[in-house]
Amino acid sequence: MDKKFFKILVADDDEIPRDIVSSILCKEGYSVVSATNGIEAINILRLEDINLVITDLRMPGADGLDVLKHALIINPEAAVVILTAYGTLDTALGAIKGGAYDYLTKPFKVQEILILAERAYKRVELINENRELIKHLRDIYGDIEVIKTVSGSNNPLIITGWIERIERLKEMNILSAQESEKLKKRLIRGNGNGNGKGKGKEKRGGKSIDS
Repeated sequence: MDKKFFKILVADDDEIPRDIVSSILCKEGYSVVSATNGIEAINILRLEDINLVITDLRMPGADGLDVLKHALIINPEAAVVILTAYGTLDTALGAIKGGAYDYLTKPFKVQEILILAERAYKRVELINENRELIKHLRDIYGDIEVIKTVSGSNNPLIITGWIERIERLKEMNILSAQESEKLKKRLIRGNGNGNGKGKGKEKRGGKSIDS
């Protein structure tokens, strides 16, 4: 992703730090929009695809925690950074537990803003790469249909190999734990009775007969 497509929202009711942060990030090639208060920031989140939110903790109308809560609902993949003064550090740490990406204590250095923006940018790049990889894997392996086909195999080595592959994808965060467990269960269950062999027969009196 080109940095010009990485959109950052800077929300602060104090004009000077808002303009400074916006200017720094614009010079780095990022796309930047600004908000003068929390309510304006929330409205921008609803209208635009924001990748990174840098918001002051204390603002009139809606504060930084309100912005964080709405961001997590509107766009859970957006990273939210809280700007805080020393006196509100505990609140900022609480925001981290509540889902904030990070926080910065005022006054902050230019380099700190740049490092945070770069980290958030690389995070989005990784998310996008994982999406593409999942799509690529599904295109190649046919998603569940291939799992069904492989699960019909009588060769346990094939089944084991696929289970190991699924586990590696989970460790790389390409598949969620839920997705990986679902695929592994399909493999194991299909390997037991998914190939259709023996269908149409039942046991009566200890003998197998055709139904």
